[in-house]
Amino acid sequence: MPLPSTVLSAILLCGSAIVLSACNNGQPLPIASGGSFTEAKISSRTLERPQPKLSLEEQLDWAVGKSFAKQAWVSAPASTTARDGLGPIFNANSCVACHKANGQGLLPDHGPGLILRIAPVGLHHKNYGEQLQDHATLSSKAEGQIAWREVSLSSPVNDEPLNLAYRQYFISEPRYGNTSDMAVSARLAPALIGLGLLDGIPDETVIALSDPDDRDQNGISGRVAMHWDEQRQRMRPGRFGWKASQPSLLQQIALAFSQDIGIRSPIYPDANCPGNAINCDKELSQDHNAEPEISAKLLAAVTAYIGNLAVPGIQNNPDLQAGYQVFINIGCANCHIPATEILISPFSMQPLTGDTTFRKETIYPFSDLLLHDMGSALADSADTDNTPASEWRTAPLWGLGLRSRQEDNTRLLHDGRADSVHTAILWHGGEAKVSRKNYLQLNEQAQTTLLNFLKAL
Repeated sequence: MPLPSTVLSAILLCGSAIVLSACNNGQPLPIASGGSFTEAKISSRTLERPQPKLSLEEQLDWAVGKSFAKQAWVSAPASTTARDGLGPIFNANSCVACHKANGQGLLPDHGPGLILRIAPVGLHHKNYGEQLQDHATLSSKAEGQIAWREVSLSSPVNDEPLNLAYRQYFISEPRYGNTSDMAVSARLAPALIGLGLLDGIPDETVIALSDPDDRDQNGISGRVAMHWDEQRQRMRPGRFGWKASQPSLLQQIALAFSQDIGIRSPIYPDANCPGNAINCDKELSQDHNAEPEISAKLLAAVTAYIGNLAVPGIQNNPDLQAGYQVFINIGCANCHIPATEILISPFSMQPLTGDTTFRKETIYPFSDLLLHDMGSALADSADTDNTPASEWRTAPLWGLGLRSRQEDNTRLLHDGRADSVHTAILWHGGEAKVSRKNYLQLNEQAQTTLLNFLKAL
């Protein structure tokens, strides 16, 4: 159900996400983007710190989850039984292998952190499953390797003559036959900050913000991606992943253990073995009926660790508030909605159930968590995750400053194709076309003010 026009007008005027119809009435943007989860001191270790409100006992539990997220898993059988069961095919041997220091992944020529999703097209796609596994244990063989070619766009991007290029990824050294007819899409591992807060956004909030038929005729038609929640046994709005394909943080982490590391859990108890693969390997068949390699308790600990990471505070630079108003005025806040109200437990991160330990928080993720058509230039090579190729979840912007701090190593958008915030904006099309056009019509000073604001997040 779309928001009433009066509420939508309030969003456009003041840039505030509406849960209880409150508007910031021109108030300046607070710098505590993560509410009580905010870490004001910015350093190379900011993304590895716990949110400040954890008790001593909770910090001990948090540390247990941290150890299982950071330590490398090994193939079974091993003397380290608590961390064996890796693979036999996988992308990484730990969470932080792809999310170094809890940040985003690297491009494949610099390290791990980018995977290839495989669309359900092509003769051999069923041999590979949903995701290319480019590593394997000694007893097995990788499904292939990630390769790419540089592509320069020969036609205007989003109807404008912009000089942009990207990497067109494909599978090299394929294990199961010719893959030339298979469509793949690169996915860059996102930073892990703020995920527990996104988990605390009520389903009703996400649903209320949707307007799939653009009934208000503002050119924005965000829609909810509904997915099955294994724990709650019902359909819920997806909010995690580039395609909003997972409804809870616990399920997102369980999926990563399954598809990225090859670790079975109570949520995904089956071995990571594509249905029509030529050889599922002895290692897979031997542990098919065994207990999951990560228990429900340890999976919850890893989830609590990631969900209770601190969020870097907004840096109060001279262009912050002026840039915030430019951001709103050119329409970016239509999808990258700045604020939302959540109900959250300081540690368990579960929605409100009447427990008095839950509290309200206002956070500033700059996202509506909805799927939007971003135009043909940014589209996948094919539909994936039961989502049209051109649709993407609105990426949260908190921590953008840290992600774009190193000019020679900035990698933005779903496949890291943008090497600057400016370039990332240029790739926006579809529902964001008007906002991008407004950005290009800004004078140099206003553009700089906006970019400085974004780099402060």
